[in-house]
Amino acid sequence: MATSSTIADKIQNDFLNCKICLNTFKHPKMLPCLHTYCQGCLENVISFDRKIRCPECREVVDLRDGVSKLKTNFHINSLLDIFQSPEKKEVMCSLCPPEWKSKNCAVVRCLGCTNYMCQSCGDGHRSAHPTHKIVDVSSSSPGESDAEMMMKQKICCQIHPKDPVSTYCKTCGRVICFKCSSRSCTKHKLLAMHAAAESMKPAAKKLIERLRTDIQSLAQQEDDLNEAMVRVKVTEHSVMSSIENTLTEVLNYLFKQGDAIKKTVSDYVKEQEELYKSAQSNLQLQKKKAQDTREFCERVITAGKAKEIVCIQSIIEDQINALQALSSLDVNKASPKLIVNKSIKDIISQTNLFSITFGEEPVPESQPTPTNTGKLKYPSETLQANAPIAQPKQRANYLYSFDTEIPSDEFEAKLTGVSISRNGDIIVVDEENSVLKCYQDGGILDKMITLPDEDEDPCSVAVCDDIIACSAKNRLYLLEMDGALVKKLFLRGSESVYPIAAFKDEYVAVSEGTLCSISLYNTDGHVVDRVKPLGYEGIRFLFIAINSDEEFIVSDCGKKCIIIFNRSGEIITVCNESYVNGVQSALNPFSVSVDRNDNIYVTEPSRILLFSPIGMFEEQLLSTADGLHRPRVITIDQNDNLIVTQGNGCVCVYYLTLD
Repeated sequence: MATSSTIADKIQNDFLNCKICLNTFKHPKMLPCLHTYCQGCLENVISFDRKIRCPECREVVDLRDGVSKLKTNFHINSLLDIFQSPEKKEVMCSLCPPEWKSKNCAVVRCLGCTNYMCQSCGDGHRSAHPTHKIVDVSSSSPGESDAEMMMKQKICCQIHPKDPVSTYCKTCGRVICFKCSSRSCTKHKLLAMHAAAESMKPAAKKLIERLRTDIQSLAQQEDDLNEAMVRVKVTEHSVMSSIENTLTEVLNYLFKQGDAIKKTVSDYVKEQEELYKSAQSNLQLQKKKAQDTREFCERVITAGKAKEIVCIQSIIEDQINALQALSSLDVNKASPKLIVNKSIKDIISQTNLFSITFGEEPVPESQPTPTNTGKLKYPSETLQANAPIAQPKQRANYLYSFDTEIPSDEFEAKLTGVSISRNGDIIVVDEENSVLKCYQDGGILDKMITLPDEDEDPCSVAVCDDIIACSAKNRLYLLEMDGALVKKLFLRGSESVYPIAAFKDEYVAVSEGTLCSISLYNTDGHVVDRVKPLGYEGIRFLFIAINSDEEFIVSDCGKKCIIIFNRSGEIITVCNESYVNGVQSALNPFSVSVDRNDNIYVTEPSRILLFSPIGMFEEQLLSTADGLHRPRVITIDQNDNLIVTQGNGCVCVYYLTLD
């Protein structure tokens, strides 16, 4: 059974990470097709004509009004609020003069008048009211004053508030002063304060125990709400996955029906989350008040005055009544279940493929029936006709893996580049910790290299001859193998990242983002050429690889394709599709690499694909089912070992063979 932390990690990876940058969402913006990305990522991939093609469903969206005008995905923001720790709010001094523009932060609190005060106001208050008890804010809490305020009111005579109480009137159920005992309560049953306290102590203790039980019940309800929120998100993910897996087996126009169902589920999840969050917030508040009341009453029972002990019972009863008045939210409400109509494969144009249910019978969706009555072409008659011809399969045999996080790391490792040195060492870029980490065979850490400029975070790495090339922002550093600086160059454009690759011992190729071009630098730091594919209208070049024929393989993250072109700029092919179970699907490329036979390897957010040297899709090589965790950047060494960096900071090494 999956643990809560495992489920939370899955939600973080699958729902809170942008599919473009693969990092946690920043300013999530939702396209009309309901797919969400960071605002900055969308601005980076928008084309010159102010249009963008959704990286997932390929729908073209007109963004003439700008990315900022898109709807903010508050559903994602709410999830981020749940999974990120809230910061404590500072309490301000309540006695600082109102004419002050900014008040001081409170450091002490008066239990007598419930004021929060800065150190200066607290010292003055202590002198003016020597009988008041002053405590540090760190040792008190806002809820603590509730029970104290109630006690302050109850230990005073209700008729004569300024007179001290001396007797407990059992008939009235309250403490009274001497005037009341000799006037209005003369015929009532009166008890001395100490006698009343002793007689009421056992009942108060039982009520405190009852309050403890109620607090435990509140804590359980809070846990149930947390699990329910996680469960409803897992349900949503399960429904979405089922929709996507089914849609790959039928015609493309059915995706519209799937999107409609997804919106229904998302709206339901959003509504349920709002209800759960509201109930959770109320539970937390009531639980805190109940805990504070219990702790306060326990202190009074142990060391309180008789008149305080006498009043405890009614305080606890009020608190218990308040808890009993709470209405608990039904967290066992039936979750939505996706129902797939299997007969849709036979009569696609006449039947809805999906319906959704929330614990009852399926709710029919009113959708128009296509009017086309022509003979239906099955996927085997259409998509399979263009599917790749079966070839001997490449196999990735697991060798070993290692974790790149080390005790001296200040942050969690973020691997953005990888390369192989002449002696076979694996060099990875840990951008988050601003260091290059060099590992010997087997994953043994050999050394770490930092850039000469402390404010620069390395991004990509390539080894050319005996020189380590490393990009950082808009700079290219050429380093000796021991990390000594050889030369520092400024790169063209204004990109945030510049992926690089090396061609033999001749030059380092730099991918230039929105310029959709490549600059070539020799190991002396001189530009030897600039290459731009002829007639190609790209959006943003990202990762780059170079085969033995000096052909450039580049991922265009804006157009979601792989483009292959030579040194003269002549385009050889453009790859923008792959296959899943024989059914054509859109490509979502990230990192690229080539082996010594010029086969092309491409990473997507959850799998690694294999293409032939001329760009024909061959097969899915690895996926999450094989243990991959968000594959990021890859490379292949001289022994045909595939090195894969992952989103969890680990590096996996596979040996490539043919079946």
